[in-house]
Amino acid sequence: DLMGQVAAHSGLMFVHSEDDDIVQYMYKKLTEEERTQWYYIHEVHNNRSEDLSFRRVLRVAEWAGAAVYFVHVSAREGLNAVREARSRGLPVYGETLHNYVSFTAEDYKKPDGPKYHTYPSLKSEEDRVALWDGLLKGGISSMATDGSCTDFAMKVAGRTIHDVSGGHHGIETRLGITYSEGVAKRGMSLQRFVDVTSANAARIMGYYPRKGAIAPGSDADLVLIDPAIRKPLSLSDLHLGDYSIWEGWEISGWPVTTILRGKVVVENGRFFGNL
Repeated sequence: DLMGQVAAHSGLMFVHSEDDDIVQYMYKKLTEEERTQWYYIHEVHNNRSEDLSFRRVLRVAEWAGAAVYFVHVSAREGLNAVREARSRGLPVYGETLHNYVSFTAEDYKKPDGPKYHTYPSLKSEEDRVALWDGLLKGGISSMATDGSCTDFAMKVAGRTIHDVSGGHHGIETRLGITYSEGVAKRGMSLQRFVDVTSANAARIMGYYPRKGAIAPGSDADLVLIDPAIRKPLSLSDLHLGDYSIWEGWEISGWPVTTILRGKVVVENGRFFGNL
């Protein structure tokens, strides 16, 4: 019914796609096996869940004639499903988050491992590499964030699969991590970088060319990146909380100036806008 309404109004269906039967079964199974520590969370929100849920959503969308935008693509199965749908000309799009291409489920095993978690879970190294392939070669349309901001104490308070907290301070690091990891380290073209961080989202959501373009009549919203910056990322470089999962990350290039509607609002870490 909902997809039918979306199609009738030429809308776009945003879907966080997981198979609830699998997820709830795995919560029950791990509880019975007394494996409820947080670092098992990827066994709950797993690859099978993404595979089955994406393909079910795609079949329903195809029957309804609806366009679909998958948020939080976290596994190669999700990427493959999106690629297959797009190869058949369907209006299907996928986004991933920069934490999914930076970390894996192995990071959950660290003493402060809960800080790396968001939903769906981090997956394997093979999934991480596959998502980069989707960003570089197609299949993933945009790099997004999960902007659920909590302090460190709250983020690591949950110690089981039942109470681990999702969300990251990801908004401020999205552009810089994508440039550093994508352009500087993996050879992503600057055009592709602009597409996955700005232009594609504007096109998909109907804002282009007002957004996502540098052109007469477009909003003068610009970010300047200094490609010569090379250093470990420090918490003092950021402004959104008392922790970051990218603290200590080696960066190659970083945003230095933000212009909003033609006005400089951030320069060299200083904020000049209105709160």
